[in-house]
Amino acid sequence: MKFNNTHELRDWVIFVKTIEKQNLSLAARELGVSVSTVSKAISRLEGYVNTMLIKRDARNFEITSAGHIAYSKAKNLTESYQSLLAELMNPELSIQGEVKFSAPSIVCQLLANHWISEYVTKNPMVKIEIKSRELFEFDYNLKNFDHVALNYGKIQRPELIHRELKSVEVISCASPKYIKENNFLDRPDNIDGHTLLMMKNFNSKNDLNFSKLNNVITLNKNHAPSIISNDYLALFNLLIEGKGLLLDTPKWLVLTYINDGTLVRIIPDWRIDNIPVYLVWMHRTYYSPLFLDFISFIEEKWNNHV
Repeated sequence: MKFNNTHELRDWVIFVKTIEKQNLSLAARELGVSVSTVSKAISRLEGYVNTMLIKRDARNFEITSAGHIAYSKAKNLTESYQSLLAELMNPELSIQGEVKFSAPSIVCQLLANHWISEYVTKNPMVKIEIKSRELFEFDYNLKNFDHVALNYGKIQRPELIHRELKSVEVISCASPKYIKENNFLDRPDNIDGHTLLMMKNFNSKNDLNFSKLNNVITLNKNHAPSIISNDYLALFNLLIEGKGLLLDTPKWLVLTYINDGTLVRIIPDWRIDNIPVYLVWMHRTYYSPLFLDFISFIEEKWNNHV
């Protein structure tokens, strides 16, 4: 087959980015070109293969069956091309370039920001974007998932790679003030009269299972009164002030405060199942030296901390 389109490889790069962004304007912005350039590139490809790849107008964007096939093949093609360029421009395989890292907000606020600062200090030719995103967001638009994420639990998508990290130990705690002013909690099912502070998106299960020897108590999280938030620091301030208790908080978040007496661990004989944690990224045929080094760095930092 003759290649009568001199733009062809560049057009496939544009096509892949457009599929991943599912929007011509977003693809143009990412690539630093005009929307007209993106539209013409896709039209040239459709003319060349004599079939429609994307049904598009001002309000709709739909990938055709041929478009899905083309994307899976073109993705490998463009990655091989980018791998070739990367090796030619970086024959020493030095750590340089850009990477995106996503994690739950509490990890971004208290851990990842310090880790990233350390990493770019050691690798001055690197730029890292940190995104605070909760686990439920990764169920959508995974073709945009071109970075690495730290996630609680697995995402059931075959195109994603999961590297298991050390799981999170979960404990229950309250302030000494709260314990003094309220009835003592000796069992997880004796919560009447207590105010629960609940982390949304940390543990997606509706029930909490507490185990002690052969006994298991299941506690439904739909308890009143409760204060629910996806911002750990908002709940933490209430916890310190004695406004409620946390039944399922990551141990690494509160251990320092328990050790200095600011908080007290409650119902310590009852164990909650650990939360599995993974580094997650989209499968690809080529990974840059930066990407491989960065995920190893994050894995070591996480496993040594929690």
